[in-house]
Amino acid sequence: MSILFVETLEIYIKLLVIEVFVLSFLIIGVVCIYHRNYRIKLLKLLNGFIVIINAHSRLRTKGYHHDSLLSAFSYPRYPWDAILRGMQRYTVISMGEPAGTSPEMIIKTVRSLSTDSSVWLIVTGDGGVFRKTASDLSLSLPFTYYADSLESLREAESKGENMIFFSSSSIDLASFRYGQISAETGKASYEALRAAVEIIQNGHGHSLVTSPVSGEALKAAGYKERSVFDLLSTFASTARLCNMLRGGYLNIFGLTHRISIKDAIGQVKRENIISALVDIDSITMSPYFDRSKPIAVASLNPTRPDGTWTGPDEEEAIVPAVEVVKKLGINVVGPLSAEEIFAKGAEGEYSSILVMTAGVGFAAVSAASPGKASVITWGLPFLRVGPLLDTDLKNAGKGVADSERMEASIAMALLLREASLMA
Repeated sequence: MSILFVETLEIYIKLLVIEVFVLSFLIIGVVCIYHRNYRIKLLKLLNGFIVIINAHSRLRTKGYHHDSLLSAFSYPRYPWDAILRGMQRYTVISMGEPAGTSPEMIIKTVRSLSTDSSVWLIVTGDGGVFRKTASDLSLSLPFTYYADSLESLREAESKGENMIFFSSSSIDLASFRYGQISAETGKASYEALRAAVEIIQNGHGHSLVTSPVSGEALKAAGYKERSVFDLLSTFASTARLCNMLRGGYLNIFGLTHRISIKDAIGQVKRENIISALVDIDSITMSPYFDRSKPIAVASLNPTRPDGTWTGPDEEEAIVPAVEVVKKLGINVVGPLSAEEIFAKGAEGEYSSILVMTAGVGFAAVSAASPGKASVITWGLPFLRVGPLLDTDLKNAGKGVADSERMEASIAMALLLREASLMA
């Protein structure tokens, strides 16, 4: 939102009108904000008006606040500054595998968002790798402040810096090569994510956007974890995490996470499905979901032309589980065949979908939202969103990394942040 201020008497009248309108809107907004699905839209409008208030607050310090009429109806500067500083809710981005395309992708993403006054970012990673990437690809680094400790980060936030780089490791650039993982790059990706979580746990960030890591690099570095999901479980000291795939209108949960199809089929049991649906029902209490729509359960087997299932899993496990959770008061439908559940789900008919194997979910969200699908982890004390992509080692250092998926993940983190702001 751009505002042009002119040094004439007319500015005072305009600002007075803006103030009256903004304050009235805030009062109405606070009353309405608790009503169902208006929260996200209202919060976006509120954010725009906060930008206006901040601009006016800063304008007053430049000598435009001497008019008695304007002063009589204006709020004091310093209390609003304190409120605005408190609303600087930073999204933290972890570097991921430094030998992949993540550093390039992050630089391009931060550059594209640097003019958005509603976006506050902290990037954790290896400073040397980011400088090398920027230099080799003729990209200017978009960061406004560089920190290497929580103390310096606190100072940056107090100054209102909105694009902060937090150095979490120091790779030997003499041996670093694009596309080549090593124990050192594995340690750097581990430290970047650990630092990101620590920043959030210490109150300096609100949500987390992760870049992909290399399981082989983590293994070479001596860590037992092989994925972002595993690392988050370790850092947050919790094993009860749940991934959700998001693409278009699809919110897809898997009964299992990243195991072989053979092993996943063995987990299609009545008790596992009941537990998953109870967890999903709890997750979908978030304002982000439309509770008026049911949770849909996908079948494991396809149907015959006569409509009967080609395997026993539906009748022996899925149907009984659905009946149990219905008696618990959970709004659920299914089992539904793949062709039905994803066609209707893509039109927004379900609050979420439970699939029996994760691969089906990955395929569905990737098709529904090419280049913008993301994964959201629930069960953490903070929000986590990650783009659906790999480390892309073969294209590292070539300048061809696309920032679209990372930008989509940040947008999703901001949407979830707004949905939870007054939940």
